[in-house]
Amino acid sequence: MTAESLKEGLAIQKEIFGDEFPQRALDRRSPLTRPYQELLVSFTFGEIWKRKVFARDERSLVTLAMLIALNRPEQLRTHIRGALNNGVPKEKLVELCIHALAYCGAPLAGTAMNVVVDELEKAGIEPIPALPPLTAAVKK
Repeated sequence: MTAESLKEGLAIQKEIFGDEFPQRALDRRSPLTRPYQELLVSFTFGEIWKRKVFARDERSLVTLAMLIALNRPEQLRTHIRGALNNGVPKEKLVELCIHALAYCGAPLAGTAMNVVVDELEKAGIEPIPALPPLTAAVKK
């Protein structure tokens, strides 16, 4: 880890997640957790995310696929917001969940789809439609 990779990592994190996310993580660090936090930022964002082989939107989709497969819904939420900031369209987020259905199974893909829909709604991109009233036939 170098001071330069930490600086680059923080800049990339801010570009992807906005100013609040990396600052909140930095504010919560203690002398005990500081080395972990700095290594995480400098390696993950200062080294991996700056690589040019994948465009940012592609790297977001790869990251989301891994988080779906690992069943990490809270990290998935954060990275969905980042993916939207990186230009990933909502249709690709849904398609990723459909693809995960085949390779990760219904429980993981279903959890991911719920998180995607929730985050799209929070972002004001895709409101969840109201359910129609039950018909007499359905009520029985």
